Amino acid sequence: MAATQQVPAAVLSDENKATFEQLTAASKDKKVLDAKDEVITHGFIVNRHKNNVSLQILDQHNWSGNPVPSYPQTIVVSQDPIEFKHHGPLPEGSKGGVVYADGVDSTTRKWLVYVEAGPIGPVDWNVIEVRLDASGNSSVSVDPVFGGRAEAGNNGDIVVAWFSN
Repeated sequence: MAATQQVPAAVLSDENKATFEQLTAASKDKKVLDAKDEVITHGFIVNRHKNNVSLQILDQHNWSGNPVPSYPQTIVVSQDPIEFKHHGPLPEGSKGGVVYADGVDSTTRKWLVYVEAGPIGPVDWNVIEVRLDASGNSSVSVDPVFGGRAEAGNNGDIVVAWFSN
């Protein structure tokens, strides 16, 4: 996997902070904690690709739990988020990763939910798990070649992510 640039959450622009707060607030109404030894993480993804390009799912990995139903296959350009749910058993909880990209050739860029922007290629899920565990509650990544941005925040059982370039 090529090197990418992680940006500290403190450098989020006011617009991006507002987007994160807006998506988090909207998702709180849908937040669910099932009392049957299961936790449900609600995820919200927004694609704001300036070239009006849809993102396609390329890969996924679930350490604990699974998306129900499956992760969205396509994320179209929209101001409105697309929702997904990830169910996981207690005490392990919900922990998964998904790769979306705007193409499948090696020159196109991808984003991982944890998040990372960079070239498409094999995903080492062991490395991603280590980075995911170390990422804290927010992550921003900028592709140093094409300038694409992937941003995400995790507020306990709510995950939001958005992509732009």
